[in-house]
Amino acid sequence: DNSREIVMLGRNLLRRVARSPPSLRGQKRLVGGHGSPEEIKEGMAWWKKVTYASLPLVAGALAINTALELMHHPHDGEGPVYSYMKIRNKPYPWGKGDCNFFDFKCRRKEE
Repeated sequence: DNSREIVMLGRNLLRRVARSPPSLRGQKRLVGGHGSPEEIKEGMAWWKKVTYASLPLVAGALAINTALELMHHPHDGEGPVYSYMKIRNKPYPWGKGDCNFFDFKCRRKEE
């Protein structure tokens, strides 16, 4: 039967994949990338250099962003009120019922 042969081939393939290669038998696998103490020190030194090199870049980006934000002009007013905005089928259960919960400007006007 053809289907039985396919099942047997699949089982054999799974068995082969599941077995560890002879080179790893009896050895400790270092999956986490641990190395010798010298390699660990070199890696730590490299990451320190990367961190110290990136600090001026981050500070520069912060300065540029702050300058751009301070040059930004505030918006005058709210903008146009469209007919599809603030449609109320029933009032909200707080206040007089016309303002969203976090619309503090509207809630101040309401009081």
